Amino acid sequence: MSDLGTVSSADAGSKQPSDRATFYGVAYHKVSGRNQVAIPKHMKRAMDEAQESQLLLMRWANEEFLRLYTKKQFDKKLDEIKQKPDLSDEKKAIAVAQIARAAEPVEPDSQGRFVLPAKWADALNVREEVAFCGSFTYIEIWPAERHREVAKAEQEKLAPVSQEVTSILNM
Repeated sequence: MSDLGTVSSADAGSKQPSDRATFYGVAYHKVSGRNQVAIPKHMKRAMDEAQESQLLLMRWANEEFLRLYTKKQFDKKLDEIKQKPDLSDEKKAIAVAQIARAAEPVEPDSQGRFVLPAKWADALNVREEVAFCGSFTYIEIWPAERHREVAKAEQEKLAPVSQEVTSILNM
């Protein structure tokens, strides 16, 4: 297994969950008048295959996006903080408590729909559309227009090394 997790097979007869849900790609979704959004099908499928239906939504340290974790991955992140040898026990306890307080459980319906809390939708200026961005172990939820701006800037930064990256991808 790599740091990116186990990729589940497409074997229709297998009902074994993968060891964790992993998330890839970007998908845009319209926001309803009640701040309702829907997890993209391929990301919802990853959760279902890993049997990880409990979700936590958080905004950390004024980031420009929300983080959507499965409970399993969220708990792993808290455990990683608890195991950091360069932090004192007091700092670990404070960090874990702050992260736990920053998270809110969300309960998507069977189609993956849930309501973004108004406090975060307002703070991030979410209006008509959001971008769901796979970040391997969690999903970033961005205001769509801001995500497009950031993605364009990242492409421009990557341009000088794009040939080198292409050669790695072609290996």
